[in-house]
Amino acid sequence: MNLLILGLQWGDEGKGKAIDSLADGYEVVARYQGGHNAGHTIYHKGKKVVLHLLPSGMLSPDIKNVIAKGVVVNPIQLIKEIENIHSLGLNSDNLFLSANAPVIFPFHQELDTYFEQSRYTKIGTTKRGIGLAYEDLIGRRALFIRDLIDKDTFYKKIKPLNDHYNTLSKAFGGKAIKVDDYFEEYLEAGQYLKKYIVNTTYLLNEYMKNGKKILFEGAQGVLLDINHGTYPFVTSSNPTIGGLFSGTGLSHKVMGEVTGICKAYTTRVGEGSFPSELFGEEAELLREKGNEYGATTGRPRRVGWLDLVALKYAVMINGIDSIYLTKLDIFNDFEEIKLVTDYEIDGKITREFDPYPDVINSVKPVLKSFEGWKQNVSIIKKHEDFPKKAKEYLSFIEEYIGIPITYISVGKNRDETVKK
Repeated sequence: MNLLILGLQWGDEGKGKAIDSLADGYEVVARYQGGHNAGHTIYHKGKKVVLHLLPSGMLSPDIKNVIAKGVVVNPIQLIKEIENIHSLGLNSDNLFLSANAPVIFPFHQELDTYFEQSRYTKIGTTKRGIGLAYEDLIGRRALFIRDLIDKDTFYKKIKPLNDHYNTLSKAFGGKAIKVDDYFEEYLEAGQYLKKYIVNTTYLLNEYMKNGKKILFEGAQGVLLDINHGTYPFVTSSNPTIGGLFSGTGLSHKVMGEVTGICKAYTTRVGEGSFPSELFGEEAELLREKGNEYGATTGRPRRVGWLDLVALKYAVMINGIDSIYLTKLDIFNDFEEIKLVTDYEIDGKITREFDPYPDVINSVKPVLKSFEGWKQNVSIIKKHEDFPKKAKEYLSFIEEYIGIPITYISVGKNRDETVKK
């Protein structure tokens, strides 16, 4: 059975570890949306490895790893990650890159910064050029990985696009970027990546036809979805289940099980609504215990209690079958733990998550308190060995959202995962 792994919050749920711990049962790991604004953290032989573009199955040599056409690719960043994989003593022969993945260029990143600074509403973008690369795709002017292979073709296509962005840059008071400043580097990147380039739409459909077990890796989180998230504070792609089909070229028949990843609490990076957000000493404690700093940006994450209203919404719109809960161990020393069970809006109680800004910004969270278990759960290997108070916390979540918590992460390493 194929498996889709989705982040159910605002990203940073621990998808890298979840995918790494589950990937051994699969023959293919496919990444289908987002760009290097995603950061999936895995520990390989005790060493921290952060992957931004490479699928999380790269640390398993027997797994085929596919970057599908729905991913926007900075080829310089991708090469850095491949070289890092080589430095770990692993090879990259198990990587396949879509010829039709849109390319991120220096002018995308340059303009991303200016656009963010000039917005009347700050989004909190990572300034990696992701949104502008997707804008080019929608605007029907994008260049693709395949366009980097031939020198004449590349120059013919990149020059007018570069001129277009220089016009925009001038309007925003930015500096012009010359094609010659990056042309050779990108051309060389095309030659480096050439051996990995395939038509991943046909490749993935062939894998499906031949019965290979595929694990699909989503980036970011459901609440950042361009259509279903807390707009405008969202990413530029679809981290929801629909992004799988548009990003790979596979039909609905590929779908097997859908597992959602969420933390035992909630975090968010950048701007946007966050009903359960904590502040002051409470927030600092949770942030420090959870080491809540962005794998991609290094920015301190905003933190809050687990929001069950938002979580149930994410479960509903994606048809989630089970939950992989991460970072339960962060609560080892907490005296009290809370969950958001309802929203109060204009004096009325609701369990409906409406991402529209004027609604979500007026939410007052209704909290339910649980007594902490005051015990180190990181050493636990079996579900029945969890403290009673931890079981009560987990059972309440399951009953509320209506699906089981199948996996519980109690530490950063692969073996620190308890299967129910």
